[in-house]
Amino acid sequence: MPKASALLLVVFLLDGCTMWKEKQSPTWSSATGAEQFERLLWQEIKARNWPEVEKRLGANLVVVTPNGKRDRAAHMEYLKGLEITDYSIGEMEVTPNGDDMVLTYTMTMQGTLKGQPMGAATRQMLSVWQQVGTNWIAVVQVWMPVTPEGQQRK
Repeated sequence: MPKASALLLVVFLLDGCTMWKEKQSPTWSSATGAEQFERLLWQEIKARNWPEVEKRLGANLVVVTPNGKRDRAAHMEYLKGLEITDYSIGEMEVTPNGDDMVLTYTMTMQGTLKGQPMGAATRQMLSVWQQVGTNWIAVVQVWMPVTPEGQQRK
């Protein structure tokens, strides 16, 4: 009888493992912070879901890169030429500032830009998300290549 009791206990415990749903990845409607918004934005960019990306970029978006400044239209054109096959996001630091959230992190992405291989370049990223009503939109992004300390960028 003790073996049967032990077996029932094991079956009950194992069955209990399936009682709770797995933690779901956040969605735009369930996201609760700037880090989740930023990660969702990159998922949408990789998936090439342009209507969703456009909803998340502010009309006054400014993107700063080593090649200059882009407005929202120019940045959307750039993103549409980007085909991301893989990316990784380093640890994010979020700094709240009133109705804004400032994020900094490193990002490595692989893929193509206008059909040409990009290589696995690492970039230092900065994004500013601004609360507009009940939604959040990205209003500033900075993309800078990471270079060894003291080395000039070409």
